[in-house]
Amino acid sequence: MLNKKIPALASGLALSVSLGACAHQSHNEFANNEVAGAERAPASYVIQGYPILQAIEASGQTLAETTKDWMKKWDGMDLDDSTKYQFKELSGSTSINLKIQKIDPTDPKGYKSRGSFVARNGAANPDTEIAYFQMSAIFGYDHIFRPAARYELGPRASASFRSLINNASIHGSARLENKASILKAIGSGNALRGCVKAKKNDTATELTDIANSGAAPNGAPRSSHPVIASIQAGNPKPQAGTQVTLKKGYVGDALELAREYSVIMTLDAIFGQWDRYSGGNVVIMKDKDGHAHFYATDNGGADVNKGTSWNEHNLAWFSRYDRKVVGRVKELYAFLNNPASGYLGYTSAERFLVDLGLYTQLDPGTYVERMKRNLKLFLDRVAAVEAQRGSAAYFD
Repeated sequence: MLNKKIPALASGLALSVSLGACAHQSHNEFANNEVAGAERAPASYVIQGYPILQAIEASGQTLAETTKDWMKKWDGMDLDDSTKYQFKELSGSTSINLKIQKIDPTDPKGYKSRGSFVARNGAANPDTEIAYFQMSAIFGYDHIFRPAARYELGPRASASFRSLINNASIHGSARLENKASILKAIGSGNALRGCVKAKKNDTATELTDIANSGAAPNGAPRSSHPVIASIQAGNPKPQAGTQVTLKKGYVGDALELAREYSVIMTLDAIFGQWDRYSGGNVVIMKDKDGHAHFYATDNGGADVNKGTSWNEHNLAWFSRYDRKVVGRVKELYAFLNNPASGYLGYTSAERFLVDLGLYTQLDPGTYVERMKRNLKLFLDRVAAVEAQRGSAAYFD
């Protein structure tokens, strides 16, 4: 577990947060400097920018409109400010999350949703929620991922969270275990590390028939589903202009849907997703024109583990890739192996991965080594499929 406060950035990128008296430093200074703070009382945590997302924009790449919207909504957010934010409800099915309401007397409800705060527990890993989303932005697919950003809950908001949990009717062994875990973390007196997640798209709905939730060890994709079949290199490539009905009222383009799901599976393979097919975690939505898309809304069932069994499970489940995404993975792998070469303005692999969202469980050096390993596993798999199947390994 990483117990030290991560210092904020300087060197041309906006600060990701404000944590009271927090030292500033450049990317390449990160590996040699630390800021103490784990033992002091938590300070108010304010979102003041998004270094990786802003670096992506600075590189000339366009972010999705939903991404920019939530960046704006969360900018300057301080959940300990009782004049601006209130907490009245919990959310989550197995995980226990805190709904965020921004007070707004002009709204008929008296508030506007600012999503939910997610703490680390047995059903949710906020690190991977953030990392999936920001990696999707690097890939150019953030329009199908639910926005998430690092946040650490301060004393006032933590007290509200504790009160809601203690007064809620919580049942089931998993939720009771998560309740105990969160209350213990709040009771430590330190800031409660986690993330904020955007409000779910109003058209989001589960796609149950793509998953075989009874397969060992924790579910698997259903090979007979047309989207899963289309991302196997041994099958014909999906064609643009061909419509696929995912469920009643949700119709999308065969090639577009296949690309989207291949990207989701790519990130599942990189981050070791173990909960995609257990039930309810494959979701679809509609865009403003009514076209169906996949929607990666729950990405917290993943861990950058010591072992690679879940990475290997996910790699075995698909064999057709987005060529541009594979190129981005190659760039990132090269950077992690040679940080001096630079990537999105970073020259520290550790700093990059912390800003990516991997900040609560392991020390940054361990994250670097494990992410290098995971990226290599993916790239080796792609190379093996390409050697066997040639251009069938890609959509184009």
